[in-house]
Amino acid sequence: MEEVQAPVQPAARAEVASHASSLRVAVATRDGQRVDLHFGAAESFRVFDVDADGPRLVEDRQIAQHALSEEEDKRETIYRMISDCSALLVAKIGATPQEALAKIGIESTNLHAGKNVVDALSEFYAAKFDAWRDAPIDATDFRLLHAMLRVADLDRSIEFYTQRLGMRVLERREHKKNMFSQAYLGYGADGDGMTIELVANWLRDESYVPGDAFGHIAIGVDNITRLCDRLAAAGVPMPRPPRSQRHGENIVAFIEDPDGYRIELIQAPSPEAAATLEGAPLAQS
Repeated sequence: MEEVQAPVQPAARAEVASHASSLRVAVATRDGQRVDLHFGAAESFRVFDVDADGPRLVEDRQIAQHALSEEEDKRETIYRMISDCSALLVAKIGATPQEALAKIGIESTNLHAGKNVVDALSEFYAAKFDAWRDAPIDATDFRLLHAMLRVADLDRSIEFYTQRLGMRVLERREHKKNMFSQAYLGYGADGDGMTIELVANWLRDESYVPGDAFGHIAIGVDNITRLCDRLAAAGVPMPRPPRSQRHGENIVAFIEDPDGYRIELIQAPSPEAAATLEGAPLAQS
């Protein structure tokens, strides 16, 4: 196979050179040109070694050739097949496989979806090692967003928070595929302040106890990929690396504090991007 190479910008090359020699990254791509395949739709992954001089194609790994048997779950084959990689670039990936990959040390991300493979790999490599710079975090625009509680009866909980505490229901959703109901409550007119997220799982019969009733807290941030790269470099557990949401334009990641409590980091689109989205016509399904 032909070697694929592309230079990293000089500033980035100087930064990363002192920290590591290379990263091994798998890419979900149809023809090697763009990051354009869904994790579940891929039949192969191209594996690259990426260093300061750019990406080099190692091999094209076929899932069928790595399966231990016809009965082996496809995901298990993939996890084993790319276990020597530190990252996976895909066009789309669900939360379940993303967390499974994180548990075996592979960061999977869809933030390079649609990009040229060489450009995406070069950007990914430069960003990883830019995180090693020991500069203070600019938290000027960070803010607390919401805390999530799992509840046995959503209507009962909504009545309590609205009737007893004067909150307003800001948003409510029914998730049929994942079988849970969700509501956001707060005091702000548009939910621009701290809110509470209530979640009722349809298949749970027993009541929650304090030990497992708490879900996570959320913090609004900017430049989420840079922040997460720095957190990862510091050894902070990250069960879900940054991933764009299926609904909306937010980018979301989950980290864990020293006690294992989850913290959701959310990067909303810029005001300019949000204005563009609001003015765009709705896509036809």
